[in-house]
Amino acid sequence: MILHDFTYEWDGKSHSGKKPISWWPGSYRVRILKLGDETSSVQYLFPFAVVFRSAKTNAVMNTSLENYIHNFAEKISREYSIDMAKVMWVKMDDPVMVAHLTPDRKLSGAPLYTISWRPVRPNEMAVIAPDITDF
Repeated sequence: MILHDFTYEWDGKSHSGKKPISWWPGSYRVRILKLGDETSSVQYLFPFAVVFRSAKTNAVMNTSLENYIHNFAEKISREYSIDMAKVMWVKMDDPVMVAHLTPDRKLSGAPLYTISWRPVRPNEMAVIAPDITDF
């Protein structure tokens, strides 16, 4: 089920003293999905999926989230009230990749993450496919 569908843009500047997703501008099309349905007895380990792809509006806004996925995940999780640890982060590219964020430790109150990317598994793609046909 599609919960949110939007384009997320940032200008690479710090407003209100908070760190931006990256220090370079970027733009991504984002779709937040709830996996499964209310009537099913199946419970998912990752009940949400955030599917995103570059929506570059001009040549300057082509920042890749590959190195900034942790900042992006924190902002999306905070803004849309979803648990970052229970989300499958899916980058629609060629090939489609899934990010796994593991909190390592905290440094001055801010968590650090170990990030690994892997190709999407066929069963994961099957679960999100009905909600990304027009993505």
